[in-house]
Amino acid sequence: MSLENMTGGNQVSEPINLARFPVTGWRRVWHGFFVTVLPSFSFWAIQFLEPEWQSGELPAYLALLFQPAASIFFLFLLAYSVISYLLLLIDSERYAPLFAVRCGVYTGVILALQYSVILFLYILDERYYFAIFLVWFFPLYYPRIHRWATGRWTLMQVNTAFLILALIAFAITLYIYKETFHPVFLVAAALVMAAPFWSFLIAGAATIWLYQNHETKLTLPRGFGIAGWIAAYVVAWRYDILKMYELYSQLPTAPPDCYIATAAAHGHPKLVRSWVVSLAEGKSMRMNEQLQILKCSELALLVVAPRLHKFVRKIYDVVGKSLARKIQNPLFADIAYLLLKPAERLASLVLKLVVPGFDAVSIYN
Repeated sequence: MSLENMTGGNQVSEPINLARFPVTGWRRVWHGFFVTVLPSFSFWAIQFLEPEWQSGELPAYLALLFQPAASIFFLFLLAYSVISYLLLLIDSERYAPLFAVRCGVYTGVILALQYSVILFLYILDERYYFAIFLVWFFPLYYPRIHRWATGRWTLMQVNTAFLILALIAFAITLYIYKETFHPVFLVAAALVMAAPFWSFLIAGAATIWLYQNHETKLTLPRGFGIAGWIAAYVVAWRYDILKMYELYSQLPTAPPDCYIATAAAHGHPKLVRSWVVSLAEGKSMRMNEQLQILKCSELALLVVAPRLHKFVRKIYDVVGKSLARKIQNPLFADIAYLLLKPAERLASLVLKLVVPGFDAVSIYN
């Protein structure tokens, strides 16, 4: 029986294409995991990039663009693209002919590229941008190197060599940053940073396949669908930018304070050894040696390990504010001062070890 007889002659509205979706086997599971779990994890983890104060630097604004409160409308557009790609993975022969599914995949390329560019600009200000870019472009250079190597050695030899090299690279990275990052955090951070660009590559490959095998003429309903998405995209950007400025205006105008240590300085002056200092804006605050040492140690951590400082600061901003509000009288402040003494001594010892001439610098009244 011929193909014509099976299809009822030549009466078909669109050309039949027997090309199969190129993602097969375990790669479908991996792609499905990547386009669903990692974006969700990234939007959860992005809160740790929120700036602490109005520094006026570009990364502070870019980090706020990522925040869920600002990009809430983009979440709906992303959900549409993710669902479309999952349908394509589940049954490409059934869903690829549907323009609504294809449009979702196409627009996913735009969204992934958008977040890749924003993240690229954010990473340029980081100390570890070179290592991050190696992870970013891994899907581009690894297959080429792997094909070149398998042309000269056996597949088992190549895979074993690459596994050993990966373990060595991870061990070196862990040794360099062992005092700053936990191994699990390193892996999670690498995946989060790579998620937008890898999603762009995945959606881009699917887009090329769809366009070559299933795209036909642009009809009026399809044009209305595209116009509707563009309108939603413009609204999402407008809301994101306005919300970004709103969130930025709510940030402190100065770097965060040492909440508990500041509250502890309001104890009985003879015990906590405090004094009053005048600030530039005409206000005054109570200061003591303990507050100076702890603040100095925080600034040192900010310089040496900014990522660790941001993580610790995020936790302390929540815990410290809550505890500081409970220190409302000099007696509680005295207790807080005494409880902070071990931390003060430890911070002072570390500063003497890492800051040359720390003993010669007077930080006292």
